[in-house]
Amino acid sequence: MKRSKIAVFVVGVLFHINSFGQTNYGGSGNYEADDSGLVNKEIIGNKIYYTEQLKGFFDKIQQVTKSKKGKINIVHIGDSHIQADFFSGRMRVLLQDKFGNGGLGFAFPYKLAKTNGNALVRYSSNAEWSSYRNIFPVKDANVGLSGIALSTVDKNAVIELSVRDASYGFSRMKVFTPSNTKDFNVGTSSRKVFLESSAPKKISHQIKKGESLTGIANKYGTTVGEIKKANNMKSTTIHPGKKLNIPSNQKVSSAVAVGTEMFNELSGEKNDVFYTFELGEELDRIYFYSNKQAEAYDLNGVVLENDKPGILYHTIGVNGARFSDYTKYDLFFRQLKGLEADLVIVSMGTNESFDRMNAKDFQAQVNAFLAKVKRVAPNASVLLTTPPPSYFSKENPNTVAAELSNELIINGISGKYAIWDLYYNLGGTLGLSSLRENGLLSKDLVHYTVKGYEYTGDLFYEALLEAYNQFVKQ
Repeated sequence: MKRSKIAVFVVGVLFHINSFGQTNYGGSGNYEADDSGLVNKEIIGNKIYYTEQLKGFFDKIQQVTKSKKGKINIVHIGDSHIQADFFSGRMRVLLQDKFGNGGLGFAFPYKLAKTNGNALVRYSSNAEWSSYRNIFPVKDANVGLSGIALSTVDKNAVIELSVRDASYGFSRMKVFTPSNTKDFNVGTSSRKVFLESSAPKKISHQIKKGESLTGIANKYGTTVGEIKKANNMKSTTIHPGKKLNIPSNQKVSSAVAVGTEMFNELSGEKNDVFYTFELGEELDRIYFYSNKQAEAYDLNGVVLENDKPGILYHTIGVNGARFSDYTKYDLFFRQLKGLEADLVIVSMGTNESFDRMNAKDFQAQVNAFLAKVKRVAPNASVLLTTPPPSYFSKENPNTVAAELSNELIINGISGKYAIWDLYYNLGGTLGLSSLRENGLLSKDLVHYTVKGYEYTGDLFYEALLEAYNQFVKQ
C-alpha cells in the first residue's frame, strides 16, 4: 500500500469527523505500510465513545477476573456482516485469549437453514428443514433468538452437532425452542451415526421477481461465482421464472431409526426460556432426536459452555437484517433474556442505508429496538457500531452510511449506549479505494473479505481493551 493512498485514507477519516460537531475526536494518525497491506499503528480516534455506558460490563470483567469464577456474556447482534462470524469471531478469539475461554456461546444450524454461518460447529441431519428469516413479513413462523425460524415435521428427525475446534468442547448446554417445550430428546451415542449419504444433494431455485444473484447465493450459503459456474452463466443477469442449479456440499439425507438402543438420553432442567443440560464431562458431539409426542420440531438455537471462567461471545446475525426486522418478533427478545447478557453489541445499518432511509427514521427504529433489548436485559451495557463503508454500485459510494453513522453518534448520550465508529475507522467514503487495494473489501463492494473482517475485529478489540484499561486506572 503506497503512502499516497494512506493520505487519502486519513482525509476520508477527517471528512467524517468534521461532518458533526458534538464529539471531540482529536489525536493524530500514524500509519505504516508493507507488502502485507494495511498495518495499523495508531488510528485517529480509534476509541469508544460514551464509555460510562460500559461500567456494568467492565465491573463484570473485573469481578470474574479477580474471583476466577463465572461467565462474561457478550451478545453481538447484526446483519450479514455478523452472520458469517468473521468479525465477531475475531473478537471472540481476542477477548477469550485475554479474559478466558468460557465456551463457544450461541450456535445455530445455519446449514440446515440453507444459509451460511460460522465454521466452528458442524451440523448434519437426516431430515428436510424449512426456514424463515426475520427479514420477511411476520407470519406464523417461530422466529426466535437466531433470527431464523427452523422447523421440520419429520418424526424421525435427528441432528448431529459437533465442534470442529477442540478448544470449544462443551460440558453444559442451553437449548432454545419456541414454547420452551422438550421438542427434542438430547443424547450421546457410542456408535457412529450416519445421517447423510455420500450422494450430493441436488438443489434448484426458481428465480422470483426482485431477486439478485447475490441474494440467492447468500440464501444457500454459496457464492455468485459458484452459481454462475454451475449454470454456465457469463453475467449476473437473471430472469424471473427461470430455474438455477445451486451448488451445494449437502448430501442426501439418510433414514435413521431412533431409539434408546442408539442414543443415551440426557436429562434436562427447564428454565424460564430454555432447557439446561449438565453433561458431566466435556463433549465434542451431541445429538438431538425428535420427541414422538410433538407434531412439529422447532429449534431456535443452543448455547455451548465449558466449566471454565471467562468470555462467552454469542453471535446472532441474519443476512439482510435491519433493526426493525428483529423488533417485530417478540420471541427473539423473550429468548434473548436467556443469554444473560453483560454486554449487547449491535452492528447494523448497512441495509437501512441501501434503503436510503432518512436518518431520523433510522434512529427511531434503533431506539425501538434498544427499548426492547433493555426491557429483557436491563442490566446489560449496550455498545453500537456504525455501518462500514460500502458502495451502492461500482464507483458509486454509499454516502447514506455516513449520515446514519452520524445520527447514531449524536444520539449516544440520550440513547444511553456506547458507540464505536466503524465507518470512520475504516476511512469512510474516501477510504474505499484503500480498502479495495488492500484486499479488505469483497468483490460485491458491500461485504468484506475474511482479511477485512478480521482487521475490523482487531481495531474493535483495541478500542474496547483501551476503554477497559482506562476504566481500571480510574
